[in-house]
Amino acid sequence: MQLAPALNRADALAAAFKRGRYDLLGLNPKQQEAMHVLADGTTKALLFGGGANGGKSWLGCCWLLMNALAYPGTRWFIGREELKRLRESTYLTFGKVRQAYGLPMNTYKYNGQDHYLQFPNGSRVDLLELKLLPSDLLYERYGSVEYTGGWIEEGGEVDFGAYDTLKSRIGRQLNDKYKLLGKLLITCNPKKNWLYTTFYKPFKDKVLKPGLAFLQSLVGDNLMRESGAIEALQGLTDQSKRERLLLGNWEYEDDPTALMPYENLLALFSNEHILPGPKRYITADAARFGGDKIILYVWHGWRVVAIVEMAKQGTHVTAAAIRKLCQQHQVPPSNVVIDEDGVGGGVVDQVPGSKGFLNGSRPIKMAGQAQNCENLKTQCYYRLAELRINTKQLFIAPGVMSPAQQQALTEELGQIKSKDADKDGVLRIQPKDVQKLALGRSPDYADALMMREFFELASTYRGLL
Repeated sequence: MQLAPALNRADALAAAFKRGRYDLLGLNPKQQEAMHVLADGTTKALLFGGGANGGKSWLGCCWLLMNALAYPGTRWFIGREELKRLRESTYLTFGKVRQAYGLPMNTYKYNGQDHYLQFPNGSRVDLLELKLLPSDLLYERYGSVEYTGGWIEEGGEVDFGAYDTLKSRIGRQLNDKYKLLGKLLITCNPKKNWLYTTFYKPFKDKVLKPGLAFLQSLVGDNLMRESGAIEALQGLTDQSKRERLLLGNWEYEDDPTALMPYENLLALFSNEHILPGPKRYITADAARFGGDKIILYVWHGWRVVAIVEMAKQGTHVTAAAIRKLCQQHQVPPSNVVIDEDGVGGGVVDQVPGSKGFLNGSRPIKMAGQAQNCENLKTQCYYRLAELRINTKQLFIAPGVMSPAQQQALTEELGQIKSKDADKDGVLRIQPKDVQKLALGRSPDYADALMMREFFELASTYRGLL
């Protein structure tokens, strides 16, 4: 079927798009299927991809280009972790899509100062940098912008908070006028982060929440792939990359140095067989730097029953919060451990009877065991991994942590990795600076969890109790 010759090219494409004639847009069957999901009246967020060279970026660019042409005055976005890569990659693909449809350069104009594409009909596509900033942990910079819909590119690189904020900003710009449901498209390669927990695993288990959809597209589905694309992926020597990018395997072990497999981290929130223990504890990670959080956990045995999270506060505020938790949960001060590095020492002084935790101090001697850990922090993390998390002996009770907090904790524990394992027999983990670089923040949730091991070690060495 030919496009109506009486219309100009842009109008003809827009008309075909609005009629759902995605075959006229030159899309492959998998991309056409995604377009139908993006046009239905129920799906609010679609995760598309799960493999390399599956036509993900082409789909996203085509969807936004057609929407901008078809619905005057609407506002859309493309978001990626770094604006630089968005300009150097995704924006160039947008231009290739325009050229492939025979549209002239003046179809839209790029504003290089504020980074958006302006269409003559009043439609607009913003280019958003979704990097997590210490000064904007809640993505408040996008909290008041109104969009018709949008696309998160390379979702595996993007923090959950960006997704959580942006999905609340769509459906607010002329959606009622055009009878459009606010839609969020996410494209990605397999990544065990919020994409896995929010979309892929529920899809696999057939419990995906209403309004969410997952559609896998691999290199074999992309009929317009570059020649040699399949051979290039088949030639990958790294097995985990080959599994992820060629075969779309989400269940890969992506890093042999990680102390805790991802599946075991997810089980932290479903290990209901761990019942409350008779002894109660509080572990506290006091903020040492301006961007760090204050995290307080309350434990009944090896079950976390409460969490308190605060922004950086004076030591007296943190100490008061700990004393209040002690009263509420009947925790004796002797069962409270506080990170004593930095300002934490001041908190210890204000909670009489509490214990201080010095990360870099010597590991605690244990009868019959060789001491081969670099320091106390390393010793506790290895024990946490081997004796608790990897054996599913730790449980965070339902409702204790929000979905965002759960995601942050799993990400942080995933960054606890061995370092120089074969060097001299001494167990080490990657330093905090490396963890912070990978996460974009301090691993406060993980560190507060790790300190629970202190009491198990201390019980074998009376000098600490």
